[in-house]
Amino acid sequence: MALPLGYALSALGGVCLAFWLPLSRADNAMAGILLGLILWPVIFMASFAVAPIGRLLALLIPATCLLIALALLGGWRP
Repeated sequence: MALPLGYALSALGGVCLAFWLPLSRADNAMAGILLGLILWPVIFMASFAVAPIGRLLALLIPATCLLIALALLGGWRP
């Protein structure tokens, strides 16, 4: 679960940041990429600190759904 959900969270975090920052498109894209590069290893390593998988899923799935909703509200079209 650390690999797919960690990647999804970092990618969606970058997408949300790219849509919601009040900068130019190029600056927003660069900030989103950099956030994803920082966020993925942190989420991946933190996923192994949570012992029961149910607790991990209870943390990662709502966060992923929240980021999907924010990205869609920002204008993201998958």
